[in-house]
Amino acid sequence: MSRKNPKDKPCRRTGLALRPAPQAPGRTLSDRVVRQVFDLVRHSGVLERLPSNEHRPGPKGFPFRTVLIGLILSQYMGKSANINDAWETLFFALSPGSKALLDVPNDDLHIREGATREEIDRVAHHQYATSKRVYRSWASMTQRLDPAPHDRRSRLSLSEAKKIRRKWNARASQDTVRNLEAIAQDLVLAPVMASYRRGDFARWPGHIAVDDTPVPVWGKEPDYHQDRASLEITAGMYVKGGTQKKSGPSSKDAASTNTGTRRGTANKPATRKTKSAQEKKAKAPEKREFRYAMMAAFPGHGHGDLAGAYPAVCLGMILHTPGTEPGPAALRAIQPAFERGLVKDLFCADRGITQAKPHNLHLQLLELGLNAVKHYNDDKVDRQGEFRGMQLVGGEFYCPLMPTPLITAGAAYIDSRTDEDRAHALNLIQSRQDYQTKIKEYGPAGDQRRQCPALGPHATVTCYRRPQPRLSTVVDLNAPTVRTPAALPTIPRPKRDTPVYPDICRGKSITVPGTVLAKWRQKYPLFTPLWQEAWSGLRSQNEGGNGNLKKSALDSIDNPQLRLPHGRVAQTLLNAVIIFVANLRAIRRFLRDQGIQPRKASTQSAATQPGEPSDPPQARPLPTEQVEPPPRE
Repeated sequence: MSRKNPKDKPCRRTGLALRPAPQAPGRTLSDRVVRQVFDLVRHSGVLERLPSNEHRPGPKGFPFRTVLIGLILSQYMGKSANINDAWETLFFALSPGSKALLDVPNDDLHIREGATREEIDRVAHHQYATSKRVYRSWASMTQRLDPAPHDRRSRLSLSEAKKIRRKWNARASQDTVRNLEAIAQDLVLAPVMASYRRGDFARWPGHIAVDDTPVPVWGKEPDYHQDRASLEITAGMYVKGGTQKKSGPSSKDAASTNTGTRRGTANKPATRKTKSAQEKKAKAPEKREFRYAMMAAFPGHGHGDLAGAYPAVCLGMILHTPGTEPGPAALRAIQPAFERGLVKDLFCADRGITQAKPHNLHLQLLELGLNAVKHYNDDKVDRQGEFRGMQLVGGEFYCPLMPTPLITAGAAYIDSRTDEDRAHALNLIQSRQDYQTKIKEYGPAGDQRRQCPALGPHATVTCYRRPQPRLSTVVDLNAPTVRTPAALPTIPRPKRDTPVYPDICRGKSITVPGTVLAKWRQKYPLFTPLWQEAWSGLRSQNEGGNGNLKKSALDSIDNPQLRLPHGRVAQTLLNAVIIFVANLRAIRRFLRDQGIQPRKASTQSAATQPGEPSDPPQARPLPTEQVEPPPRE
């Protein structure tokens, strides 16, 4: 009786020398699956980024690609992404042909029934030797990819751990860290690119959404009383749900619950019981957990009903310390997919990410040609800035004399408690369109040439600062939607008018550089129908993608027991392996739901007898030319 076999059930014995005693899988992976995974990894570019596997003193280890593919096959079989399960998969779950493809010795490590003690010890010693070769290769690979290698089996002091964290964040280590992230990104995108070239993403508009999600670790947090650091030195405290903002003296009595989406609760009246529950929730302490943070990117659609029209996969992941540089991490998460031509138009992120400094996120999005869909904190939903007289409200430039009720309509929408208040606030937000400055021309790097809304033949308002002769016109009563200048909204002269008008009120047009107020500007004004559709659609796709990675029965990043090795390098590679398999399963589910039958396996392996060894599968040749994706529109 053992811990893995408490009821002493009959199982396939694989030796007695290892701790814990391995459980050999009862089935064998097909050569088609092994060949598919081998081709995906081979064409992804991961092998070129791995360090050289030069020989070191001691027993020779396996090639790094063998260990990496073994981890993927182990996760595919539903075991885990642990190195001991990878060894069991490589030596007990592959056919002789697949072993030859992966450079695995075709040794029989099974212990036959009725074997003598000497035979059992001999086979067990052979098992132990082969497993140590796999472990040695894994340790060598993670050590060479680590910018600050150290002993992962002992807890360091807090001062020593601080030095290691500094090495990870040092400028001299950036190339090593970026190479590690590129390996993980290539693994994640390997099955996605194969599906993209096959045409499975033909209906996807190229919109993308990113979000931070916690990744638990198999280790305790630092002990500051005993001066002991954690085994996961670069992990940190992750705050779940964000911080509760205290209401100021000018805020209303009731706390706001409307998130600005179509699924908000603003249309429900707040009873006394609900109000009390909200007050108790605001006083509850925030939940903090010691974890890594993973910036994950998922495909989405901001417009249209395209649910199920493309595979629900993950397009990128960056493992980092919680609360550090969310903007640059979001950019690095989408960069490989953008360089491959997958991402275009809309980029969506929550408020925790879009609060980054402009040079860390928003200006880079302009250079990439992506339009951000943003939400703001409650104190920034209305007026956010001013440029040459134009005022930025809800991410869009408006007339400097726009009425105050229209400026404060965003706060009124958030604080609305009834259907009537919410509808009235939405009508005010829609009425802003008449005062919106007109875009005359788009320039490079997000520059825009804008014009006063009271100028031109298609003016939307009449203003005393822009006196124009009112020509007599004939009104067609059968076309009531045609608006005459007399029917346009009129901007009245204030009681105290400024003697000098701003630039927007004096010139014909002004140029707004893309760098001006880039942190707040967005394509769709806040709370408008187009914004609500884009925000709710992209955010729902993002949360659904995170849920698939956490709640999956086989491929879950929320279970630290499936990736026991310590260190940020090991955790980054193992999370990439889990997402690789999760993407592969998601694409297969999509093909099954769409009724697309995969190509049948070759009948060559069926011709061989059960007792005869099969020939090693031939690897497909690498393409001589770089396969270019379809151009972005």
